[in-house]
Amino acid sequence: MSDPQKYRTKEEVEAYKMRDPIEQVKKTILDNGIATEEDLLAIDAAIKARVEEAVKFAEESPFPDASEAYLDVYQEENYPFPVE
Repeated sequence: MSDPQKYRTKEEVEAYKMRDPIEQVKKTILDNGIATEEDLLAIDAAIKARVEEAVKFAEESPFPDASEAYLDVYQEENYPFPVE
């Protein structure tokens, strides 16, 4: 979004957009009638709303206590060379 891509030609950017796996799947979905453009826009809007909700929750939540830093951390003795 914010990259002006001055180091690439317009043609190169367009060629890579055609190879974008997300756009390829979207085209397959639309071409096969699995969903409509409106369905995909609704899904996109729902995803954006959920992400915004998660960001808001994270920004409004207090930082955890420093004592939480080492809780639920996996540890294996002799890693990465475990002795059997």
